[in-house]
Formats: sequence, C-alpha cells, structure tokens
Amino acid sequence: MKELKNIISAIENLENNDKKIAIATLVKVSGSTYRKPGARMLITADGNTIGSISGGCLESDVFEKSQTVINSENSRVLKYDTTSEEDMIWGLGLGCQGIAYVLIEPLQENQLQEIAFIKNCFSNRNYGAIATAISVKGESEIQLGQRLLLSENTIINNLTDDNLLTDVLSDTKVALENHNSILKEYHLASGKIEVFIEVIQPPLSLIVFGAGYDVLPLVNFSKQLGWDVTVVDNRQREASKKRFEQADKIQLSPPDDILENIEITERTVAVVMSHNYLDDLEMLKLLLPSNLNYLGILGPKKRTNRILQELQEEEITVNANIYSPVGLDIGADNAEEIALSIIAEIQAVTSQRDAGFLKNRNAPIHGKEELATDKLATDKF
Repeated sequence: MKELKNIISAIENLENNDKKIAIATLVKVSGSTYRKPGARMLITADGNTIGSISGGCLESDVFEKSQTVINSENSRVLKYDTTSEEDMIWGLGLGCQGIAYVLIEPLQENQLQEIAFIKNCFSNRNYGAIATAISVKGESEIQLGQRLLLSENTIINNLTDDNLLTDVLSDTKVALENHNSILKEYHLASGKIEVFIEVIQPPLSLIVFGAGYDVLPLVNFSKQLGWDVTVVDNRQREASKKRFEQADKIQLSPPDDILENIEITERTVAVVMSHNYLDDLEMLKLLLPSNLNYLGILGPKKRTNRILQELQEEEITVNANIYSPVGLDIGADNAEEIALSIIAEIQAVTSQRDAGFLKNRNAPIHGKEELATDKLATDKF
C-alpha cells in the first residue's frame, strides 16, 4: 500500500518535469512467487525506481527491458520462469520455483488515468477495480494495457472491442462486489484476450484510543505500511498533537464525542490502549456495538473480562470482533515489540490468515485464495 502511494506521489512530482517513465506491474503468477499480482514498480530513464515486483530478483532485468519500452513507447509483457534450468542459464538465480508475468508500459495518458483512479479510490476510501488486457493473440484490435476502470461512481473505458467490453464489465462488477482480483481469458472471433482484473482496496484505517508513549511505535509501524492512522486522546491534551504528528489525524475529544468524528467501515480497525480502566470502559461502551472486524484491547484478559461483564450488565450489545489480550504471542516485552505484535495480528486478521509459521504452511504463500483464475496459461507471450 505504501509503495503504491509513493508511486502516485512520484508521478505527480515528475510528470511535469519531462522525464520519461515506465511502470512495471506484476499481472500474473503461477507457483511460488515473492509478490502477488498488482505489485508495481516505477522506473525512470535516468535510473530511479520506486516500488518492487519481486524480492529484488527481477528488478534489474525489468529495469533494463523497461528502457526499450520507454524509448519505443510500446508496452510489452515479460515472462520469468524459475521452475526450470532456464533460471540458471539467465543467471538470475531466483530459486522461487514460480512463473511471473510482468507488464511494462510507458507512462502515457492510459497510465495517468489509472494512477488518478487509484488515488481517487484511496482519497475517498472506495473500492475500485481495474481490468487490464495483458495478453492478446490473434487479429484483435485490443492492445496490451487497454483498460476498464470501475468504482461505485466511476466507469472509464478504453477497451476498443464492444463484445469484449460487455464480458469484461460483467466480470469486473463481480470482482468488485466480491473484493477479489481475478484473471480471465476471453475467446473472441478476432482472437484470445487475457485480462487481469485487479481490485483496489482503500488503505486500512487504524484508530488508536489512547495517547500514551507506547502508542507512538504503533503509529510509526502503521505509517510504514501505508495505513491511515487516527489517534484519539479523550483527555484532550494539546501535547498529543506534537507527539503524534506522524498520524493522519489527532482527535482531542471526550468519549461521548468520539463517534461523531470517526468513520467505521469494513477497512477500519481499532485498538484501545489508554491504560485507564474507566476510560477504556467508556470507549468500549461506544465501540462494542459497532461492526469493527478488529477491536484490540490492551491489558490482561481478566481486566477485559471485567469490563465486558460491566457492560453486559448495562445491556451493551457486542458486535465488534474483540482481540484481547491484544497482539500475537511473540514474547513482546517493550513498547516497540508490543506494537509489532499488534500490527502483525491486525495484518493477519485483515488478510484472513491464522498467523502461523510459514514453515508449517503446505500451500503457496500467495495461494489461490489470493487470485482466482479460470486458467493459468503455460505458453509464452
């Protein structure tokens, strides 16, 4: 999330400086790969890059190939197959045992349109979907990189085949509704088209209720991941504005006014860590009836159970998913380690993972649940 924000920011700063740019996007994978489809890297002609599409294995080769794209202004797809001896022949030494397809495009109006669309999704906290042609075989007039952009209030189309548009629009609506990226293959009279339909999620929004010194590393880690962060100080201390200046929003208000100034959506998570029993009691009275998918509560289980018992006696409805004691069991002791355990737990919950050891996982790290596909093509582009 953060690297995509950085790419958007870089393009806004560079596009008026007459610098030639290419964008590389991981659009399709098979087997074991470091990144999921949708990973992006911005590349300039003078050697600068932002973002990544692998763990560092592919970037140098993609950079070299991108220079041709920048100069010719013609998009292309690269296939990296690390499942055979070709990996060693190329000298890449990837060792991932997977296949990765990377779309490289010169920064033109089509890509600027896409970047503006993604920025709008982020700013308005809306889901969006981008359907991109990544393989064209036959006599179709469709070109690599032609797109359909769809959100709740926006539809932008530059697909030049009306028959393809009808099918792609239908599938893009389904992907957007399910919040799942998919890979689709379409057989037309003019040829075969493969389309990557990517769902753009709004940034995760973390609301921290409490303004103690141990909140600071939680804010810092969250911002490193590109999350939107709000710190709520119900004691209304002006010093909190300076302490948490890295946060996107600092709210100084009594508990009764908290919900008036925050928005809770399915992409909102919250952590209560005021270290004050009565403050936590008042804040949880407001938060428990909400539909928070993650509500972390700092403190021992016995303390949380006591709070919940008191609120149950007040007939407070509990709809939020409670995680207490908050954080994963990683042996955390100091504020930074505790913040790390909380961030890791939030990441696991929002990614619908069990946070176990990867060495015990038999399926690929980015399994089929990460990207639904009708068919994985095995032929080269």
